[in-house]
Amino acid sequence: MSVATLSAPPARSALFPPPAVPLHFTDGDRYEWPATGEVWVRTGGEWKPKPDDGSGYLTDAEVRRSLHAAVAHWDVRQRFVPTVPRGTLPGRVLLALPPVRDAAQYVLDHQGAGLVPLRELVARHDEDSAYDIPAVISGTAMTDVLTSIVAEHFRPSATYDEAAGRVYVQYLRPAEQPGTVKCLHVFVLAAPLAEA
Repeated sequence: MSVATLSAPPARSALFPPPAVPLHFTDGDRYEWPATGEVWVRTGGEWKPKPDDGSGYLTDAEVRRSLHAAVAHWDVRQRFVPTVPRGTLPGRVLLALPPVRDAAQYVLDHQGAGLVPLRELVARHDEDSAYDIPAVISGTAMTDVLTSIVAEHFRPSATYDEAAGRVYVQYLRPAEQPGTVKCLHVFVLAAPLAEA
């Protein structure tokens, strides 16, 4: 075994399966198999491989079935990655939450990984604590988290995109260096497993 092999950090797979099957998909969402490098991106309502190798497309129903199986069987080999909104948050400004469903919590990973499930981000720092974070929270718990973020953080803004089935909240927090960091918390409304 070479010194390079000993000093290289081992590749770590995800600890958790996808937290839920999204109620809706939107263009820009990703369906990934990290171990194989396979990535499908939703474009024009279809899931296309990236890069497009001519192997065909997937439908929302096919991706939904695969994610359902991953959630139900604790399959960590695949994951859903919601698209990160660019510029203005999509949807309408959220003044009060409409009746909502359970939701999976995603947060922006400032190390370049895009949106990641909250419990995966926590697991990087404290694996034991991550098991205390539910895969999906109730609509009531989501309202509590959203209210807390808006009350406790600088310059919060929140929107609800009904077509995408997402609630977005963006805010600023102090950075380690002088200045602030823009944070994004996305609640992806979850389809009950019976519907997935």
